[in-house]
Amino acid sequence: MKKIEIKKCVIGEGLPKICVPLVGKTEEDIAGQAQKICDCKSRIDIVEFRADYYEGLQDIPRLLAFLEKLYVMLGDKVLLFTIRSESEGGEKLKLKTPDVYDINRAVIESTIPDMVDVELYSGDEDVDKLVKLAHEKGIYIVMSNHDFNKTPEVQDMVSRMCRMQDMGADIAKIAVMPQNNEQLINLFTATSIMNTKYARVPVITISMGKLGALSRIAGQVFGSSVTFAALEQSSAPGQIPVAELDEMMTKIDKYCN
Repeated sequence: MKKIEIKKCVIGEGLPKICVPLVGKTEEDIAGQAQKICDCKSRIDIVEFRADYYEGLQDIPRLLAFLEKLYVMLGDKVLLFTIRSESEGGEKLKLKTPDVYDINRAVIESTIPDMVDVELYSGDEDVDKLVKLAHEKGIYIVMSNHDFNKTPEVQDMVSRMCRMQDMGADIAKIAVMPQNNEQLINLFTATSIMNTKYARVPVITISMGKLGALSRIAGQVFGSSVTFAALEQSSAPGQIPVAELDEMMTKIDKYCN
C-alpha cells in the first residue's frame, strides 16, 4: 500500500494520524482556533480547514490569502482543505458563482494546502478534472463519502473505497452512521477487507455518533490511517477531545498491535 509523506507526517504508517477541524465562521475565530492547535501539547498531525463554515468562501482572492496565512501559522502540520456539501454533513451553502468546483480548482491551482477533500459523488467529470489537476500541482486528494443516515452493507462500503482509488484518490475516506452495534462491526469488517485485499492507498473509515466512537479510538486495529478529533468545537457527531483520543490510541497501540 502506498504511503503518503507530507512534511513530517507519514499517512499509512504507524499510529493513525490525528486530524482536528477548524470550523469558525470569521477569520478571527478560525485563526484563534489555529493558534490553539499550535499551542496544544497533544499530538495533532493534520488540520482540516472546513471552508463550508467560512464567511469568505465565495471571495476567492480573500480565501486564498487567508489560506496562505493558515498554512504559515500551522507550520509542520498538514493542511487539509475541505468544502463539505450539505447532503454529506456540511453547512448550508448558497453558492452559484463561483461554485464548489470552481473554488476547489482555484485552491488546487494555488498549491497552498497539502491536501484537498473531493467528494466521490460530486460528479465524475468534475472529480476527474480536480484529481488530474491536483496531481499536476503536487496536491494530494482525499476522496470522501459521508452517510449521516445509515451504514451501508459491507460490500457497498468496500466498493465505494475501491472506486475512490480507481478514480485517483490518494486517500479513500468513508464515514457512516450506525444504528446498532452490528453496523459498527460492519464498518470494521469493511475496513479490514479493504486493507487486506484491495487497498493501494491509505484509507480512513469512521463510524459516527456515540455508537461509532470506538471506530475513532480503535480504527487502527482494522487499518484506518487517520482519525478525527475535536479541540473545542467538533465538525461531526462523536468526535472525541484530542488529548483523550491521543492517550487512548497510544494505549491501544501498546496492547493490541
